[in-house]
Amino acid sequence: MQRLSWLSSDLTEQGITDSTSWCIAIITCFATLSVISGLDYGIKTISQTAFLLGNFLLLTVFFLDAPWYLLNVMVQSLGYHIQHFIEIGFYTDAFAQLATGEGAPNDGKGANQAWMDWWTIFYWGWWISWAPFVGTFMARISRGRTIRNVFLYTLSVPFVYAIVWFGTFGGAAIRMHRRATFLSDMGLELHNSSDFYLHTSSDFRPAGAGKCYSVPESLNHADYAAAGKYVTDTKVSPVCAFSYKDDAGYWFDLMGQYHGMGPFLVAVSLFTTVLYFVTSSDSGSLVVDLIANNGRESHVVQRVFWAITEGAVALALLRAGGPESLSALQSISICAGLPFTVVIMLMCTALWRALKIDQKHMPARDQRVDWALPLYGGIFDILEFVLTLGKSGLPQSKAVLDFFLGLFAPPLLLWKSLRGLAALQTAQPSTALQDGFMAAACSLTYSAWIILQILTGAEVENASGLWGIAWTSFVGFAVLVASVRHTVRAHFKIEGSGLEDLVSALFFWPQTLAQMVQQVDTPQKPSMKEVELGEEQLKPSVEKKEAEI
Repeated sequence: MQRLSWLSSDLTEQGITDSTSWCIAIITCFATLSVISGLDYGIKTISQTAFLLGNFLLLTVFFLDAPWYLLNVMVQSLGYHIQHFIEIGFYTDAFAQLATGEGAPNDGKGANQAWMDWWTIFYWGWWISWAPFVGTFMARISRGRTIRNVFLYTLSVPFVYAIVWFGTFGGAAIRMHRRATFLSDMGLELHNSSDFYLHTSSDFRPAGAGKCYSVPESLNHADYAAAGKYVTDTKVSPVCAFSYKDDAGYWFDLMGQYHGMGPFLVAVSLFTTVLYFVTSSDSGSLVVDLIANNGRESHVVQRVFWAITEGAVALALLRAGGPESLSALQSISICAGLPFTVVIMLMCTALWRALKIDQKHMPARDQRVDWALPLYGGIFDILEFVLTLGKSGLPQSKAVLDFFLGLFAPPLLLWKSLRGLAALQTAQPSTALQDGFMAAACSLTYSAWIILQILTGAEVENASGLWGIAWTSFVGFAVLVASVRHTVRAHFKIEGSGLEDLVSALFFWPQTLAQMVQQVDTPQKPSMKEVELGEEQLKPSVEKKEAEI
């Protein structure tokens, strides 16, 4: 708005806060009206309008810039992406993350050691923190479509559109920056002043913004007089060099270079941005409404409540902490992506099993044997008891006791599990000696983990490296527990994998041990499949009896 002279160019920090507050209030009003009108009218209409205006900017820049060059950028970038997709997907910048003297490249070259944090890890957290909101919204608007439809179209169409979008605007921006740098160099080389072609304008530019240059028709120098030596388009001017201090202004510099249409394209950009903000707020309100209303369509009052609440939270933070407070909120949302990564892993596993059940590749829950004590049950039911205000009921005291035994005396529970399993096995059960050896190995590794950690913490002489052996011992302990869990699971034909056994033993070993003990102690009911099989075997004899009668 300052670049369009809609706001004063010398706003104070309080003035910026006030202006931003008004923007948030106006956007919240539009978002509230859109949410009230519903998904099929307001949200859909605003989304389509924003998309059409975005395409208008896309095509305008494409045709006003250098179309053939931009097409080459798209094709080249797509090929580069395909060529390096596997490589970059596994790239962790391992050597650059080492500090000087720690094993970093000795020639001083290579990436900055913080690159993975600045870019890669940051975007992992960014996308993961958006996953619940975007995923729920996609599921809502995709009602009635198959999983294949959603999977193909949400991956293919946005990807192609992203290639076109970033190929156009990114390619145009790189070309503009190089043209600006060229004119700066030519000014210094030919006229001893890097600002010889500097573009002067009364328009607002923040401190630290890159310099802009007027594109000359000719450089008026013999070295560049030959045909093809200097080629340019003076109607695409002025061109600006980018500066990291004005990263928020890159877009406006790009829009301002085309045939004197800068103010118009910037105004359209601002209006389109507002519409995209409104659609984001609409989508967020819709998702929160669905979650708060247990997946059902919410009342209009509830929609208004959440739409206004979103704007109110942003306003409260802005007024309390100034312009930088919203950046802090963004950082918090990104940090929330780390714990939600674990949730997404569990969701992927759950979805995969649900699809297997749907396709009859795995029995449904009421037709198969499952763990008598889930990993999330037992002592963790206390938390559910609190959150449901007592409606879920307290866990069994034995499950809680076994959890603490698994924490302080894991060999005892491992021994109980092995002997209980041996009593159930009919073919080649393990002997007491074999089970005793496993329990002794469990006791040795678990004790070594604790004792060696204590010695390391106490800074005993020549014990600084014992923590490595300590964690090796712990991994050995987890492998022992996982192997027994795998044996128990195989005996009861419980769905799962060796990797799940190992992960549960590494991170939830007390609950894993309690789970195994309860499994071998609980009388097992026949599965639905076994019942059906028994009925089929019984059917001929019943029919024979009926015939005799």
